[in-house]
Amino acid sequence: AWPFQTAVDPKAHPEYYDCVKEPMNFALMKKKLRNHQYKKRDEFSDDIELILNNCEFYNEDDSPVGQAGHELRKLFRAEWTKQFG
Repeated sequence: AWPFQTAVDPKAHPEYYDCVKEPMNFALMKKKLRNHQYKKRDEFSDDIELILNNCEFYNEDDSPVGQAGHELRKLFRAEWTKQFG
């Protein structure tokens, strides 16, 4: 999950924000949790999926970040299914 902890650095990847119109990261999600902005669990799940979809859109599948996204998606879906069916 290391690539998704904070926002993508626009200096390192200036084109990212031209390509990805709705960025999301775990720091933003943590802020939303603390501010009680998630009213339903699906809103939380949607933000996780947004992170992973953005990753898949922007990164090559065989890149380290792309691979991390695929692994995180598998892990998240398995744990989410265990918890909520």
